[in-house]
Amino acid sequence: MRIEILFTYFGVYYRYKYYWEKYEMNNLEIALNGVKIASDILNIPAPEVYFLSADNFTNKDVNAMFRFSSYEILFNVDWVLNVPWIEVIVTCFHEARHAYQSHSIIKGINEPIEVLEQWELEFESYNTPSGSYTPLTDFDYLNQSIEIDAIRFTHNQIVELFGVKTIRNK
Repeated sequence: MRIEILFTYFGVYYRYKYYWEKYEMNNLEIALNGVKIASDILNIPAPEVYFLSADNFTNKDVNAMFRFSSYEILFNVDWVLNVPWIEVIVTCFHEARHAYQSHSIIKGINEPIEVLEQWELEFESYNTPSGSYTPLTDFDYLNQSIEIDAIRFTHNQIVELFGVKTIRNK
């Protein structure tokens, strides 16, 4: 299978090609590259990326998280090594969007001031997911504007780049 990612960066077209059958990229490499690609698309500095065992997370079911205070993405390595590559890419784009939100808040750029203030407030009083990831149990988490924005961005990018929907239509 060949995957091509096309995007423009300052008016220049870039093409990333992955030949999965000829070059076996493991999910750790996919996570590192996925964060870099998403950061390039978002025109932000790439956050630091770390891989930690599930034991290091309060909720063992968390696949990854962005830490606002240190501008880094922490991946649950146990999860990364055991899921299909596309789930890793989806997570990279989602967490990189949180890095974009953080970068925008700190620099006061990219979005209206009202949006930046709302995002900052939500980062300061973040509602974490329950672990069951259902609309009923995770209502507060899913209704945060930072999560709505990250989910929307990720869905649109994954559809555009891979033709895969990350949100089901009712």
